[in-house]
Amino acid sequence: MKKKAVNKSILVPIILMFVILTGFVIYRVGPFPTIPIFTWTSLDKAHNLGEMTPIKNYSPSYNLLVISKEYPLKEDMIPDISEYRTSGVLMATDITEDYGVLSDYIRENMNDTLYVESSYRSFADQERVYKEEGSSIAALPGCSEHQSGLALDVYVMNFGGSAFTNSSVGKFVNTNCGDFGFIIRYPLGAEEITGFAYEPWHIRYVGIPHSQIIMDNKITLEEYIDSFEIGSWYKYENYLISRQNPNNIEVPTKYKDYERTISPDNMGYCIVTINTK
Repeated sequence: MKKKAVNKSILVPIILMFVILTGFVIYRVGPFPTIPIFTWTSLDKAHNLGEMTPIKNYSPSYNLLVISKEYPLKEDMIPDISEYRTSGVLMATDITEDYGVLSDYIRENMNDTLYVESSYRSFADQERVYKEEGSSIAALPGCSEHQSGLALDVYVMNFGGSAFTNSSVGKFVNTNCGDFGFIIRYPLGAEEITGFAYEPWHIRYVGIPHSQIIMDNKITLEEYIDSFEIGSWYKYENYLISRQNPNNIEVPTKYKDYERTISPDNMGYCIVTINTK
């Protein structure tokens, strides 16, 4: 008996509705391995937080800045930079401790040494690099994460650049850097979102818990930031996270004295993170 053909135009909306209702992760498919489009399946909206307290004065952390061709840094931004362990390597002061934890872990548990090939660059440095290497390799001045001091190009002996993931350390970093506060900023298959090709050697500090959420969900920093509903609070383990208007920041009164960071996202808003532990 001849089978009746299935009307595909009916199946498509049914499948989409199933995905929406169940909260399943949708996948972006392309010439590279699939990368999931982020949904809030790993975080819950935080309800009943009670009275809110406005925050007027604070020192920003900058760890969640989106830096790209679309959202460049201002030329007058001067990050807080420190030398890492008398190594001559300059990086944002806020990342030296966590990078040290990552480096120590690799030395003690993998019997190898993680080196930094490129770290902080001033605006003038980036102008020089751009003129020397050209637009096919280097980012325009203002569009490079290295100017924030939050990005590091790392390698191990004999395995640098695209060969980094051929080493056991490269595989480890690309899989587990989220547990140390870092992300692979330009993941495979996400060039249309980040504006940069896959760079397995380029790690970017965003801090815990954001690094864990981003790496566990295999998404980009842009997708993560865009997924927040402005003004809403979300809970991840012992953290509360909210994307807010920088001119009207509020935190739950009962957590106003708890450890928190407030980072501009360079897209017009800021991310408030509270450790409730």
